[in-house]
Amino acid sequence: MQVFTPVMLAIAVTVLTQTGHVQELDRKDLLVIEGAKEPGQLPEWLAWEYSFTLLHLWHGKDSGFTHDLRENLLPHEFELLENEAEAQKVRQSNRDTQGTKLFEKYPYATTPPNVLAEVDNQAFVIELAYRRGILAARDRLLRAFSTESQALLSNWVAENKAAITSYVQKSDLRRWRLPE
Repeated sequence: MQVFTPVMLAIAVTVLTQTGHVQELDRKDLLVIEGAKEPGQLPEWLAWEYSFTLLHLWHGKDSGFTHDLRENLLPHEFELLENEAEAQKVRQSNRDTQGTKLFEKYPYATTPPNVLAEVDNQAFVIELAYRRGILAARDRLLRAFSTESQALLSNWVAENKAAITSYVQKSDLRRWRLPE
């Protein structure tokens, strides 16, 4: 899974396409963080977001991605997990809608740079609330699970990090790791 904050990706692609700096950004300002090589470099919100996405995609189905969880969690725990994954999808959609509305109000071509910087800050506030929602969902689940199930779920999420490749602007690395 390749991850960019959707709002930031839209801005970056628009700006870089218009200015012709796509290759320059790829080489000079992007860090590539591969979970298979450096799982500890991935923030928890991202690992849980990815895991919730897998659960959402396989909701109600048995798959190699979720089979061990389905088999080893108590039935009511797995149901809670699937329900949280569905709720996460709604949170993600709401975040995307809020970001889209924000950037529709301030078109790049006609918005002064100082205003764009403020819009970026507003978009990050939306993103940070979304990430905190992911971590709150994690905490709710772990509180509701038995000790054995907590370990199983935490290990599954940690294993999922290997599938994540994230592209992060060096200048945005600190914010990308937040809220942890």
